[in-house]
Amino acid sequence: MTGSLLGQGLALLVSPIITRLFDPTDFSSFEQYAFLLSVLTVVVTGKYEFAIMHPREREDARHLAGLAMRLAVWVSAVILGLLLFSSGVIADYYHSPDLKYWLWTLPFALVAVSVYNVVNLWFSRIKNYKVAATSKTLYSASGEPVKIIAGLIKPSVGGLVIGTLAGHITAAVYSFKKFRQDEPKTFFQLSKKRLRELAREHRDYPRYAMTGSVLNNMAQWAHVAVFAFFYGEKAIIPIGFIALTRRIFFNPLGILSTSYGQVFYQRISDIESATELRTFFIKNLFRFLGFASVLVVIVQLLPPWSLGFVFGEKWTDALVYLKILSYWYALNFVLSTLSFIFYRLQLQWYTLAVDIFHFLIVIFAFWWAWHSGMDEIRAVKAMVWAKVIYLVLNGCAVIYFLNRNVKNQLRSSH
Repeated sequence: MTGSLLGQGLALLVSPIITRLFDPTDFSSFEQYAFLLSVLTVVVTGKYEFAIMHPREREDARHLAGLAMRLAVWVSAVILGLLLFSSGVIADYYHSPDLKYWLWTLPFALVAVSVYNVVNLWFSRIKNYKVAATSKTLYSASGEPVKIIAGLIKPSVGGLVIGTLAGHITAAVYSFKKFRQDEPKTFFQLSKKRLRELAREHRDYPRYAMTGSVLNNMAQWAHVAVFAFFYGEKAIIPIGFIALTRRIFFNPLGILSTSYGQVFYQRISDIESATELRTFFIKNLFRFLGFASVLVVIVQLLPPWSLGFVFGEKWTDALVYLKILSYWYALNFVLSTLSFIFYRLQLQWYTLAVDIFHFLIVIFAFWWAWHSGMDEIRAVKAMVWAKVIYLVLNGCAVIYFLNRNVKNQLRSSH
């Protein structure tokens, strides 16, 4: 969390500079790029990196790390080939012509993110969190200055893309260097036979977790994928405003969520008692709910001029969106931080089912808003209502499965 706070603190510190260099339309185009990166990140590795925590044998864990990285490289190469022919179509769909010149960087960003994710979980397995903390700091320390320099030279979505790519590559290089020191064989010298065996053994990750994560990310980023579909060019400025709210509120919470979530995953992996597992989860649930509630109250009390004063006059109206979205951001922070409980309970099938529900309810919310003639702000309100319903039901489901796990363990002990 210290590394997360340092990295995100730097990003927040330079945000008032970056928002004065780039327009909401630039942020909107970058949000579209970030959406594609987020969705494809969970595809390229098949989610096999999350299986690294399971094996007792270090060599099996290394093979799973190698399996995830091999998939990442192969799939990213395929994506690069596809983008050579489809980048213009994608940019036209999002009403962002400049985006097509930067989509080719996606595969390289995907490989860098994959290296970071795989290595991060490798070190989480052995309870070494310093590498992840330093990587997150390096990501912001290298990426944010590049954005500022690019904005001073020629403000466009390209500056935001190149800065982000520089951050991911820096974090990946550092992570891989540390991984190599801990495991000289890294992702190489792997047994093909053992790779096939482990791929079959953990096939529920690509079968359920990967598919579910794609749908979940699609729903998380529906303001980009679906908003633009229903509202066309009218969605461009709102997407830019939402991008700012993600940068100053959602992203810091997301990084904290990832940091604590990996520690939480390691901790619950060691808990064998179903009763202790339930108690540990509920204790953390209420702890984070209290923290999230305070954040929402603070956002609601912000004066109307606050964002315009901090980030520039052209961003004043973004506060309207921040106050609406804060309910989703805060509740999502709570549930996503503790979401590893589903992997601990081996409920990959459930994550797929609930992610399908999440995707469908958000699509329905946007369709209903558009069909009812709502403007862009009310459409965002409809989306947030849908997400809150999904998150509350998901939280209730976790409690149900934990209680069932306690009953099953008690029954088997007798």
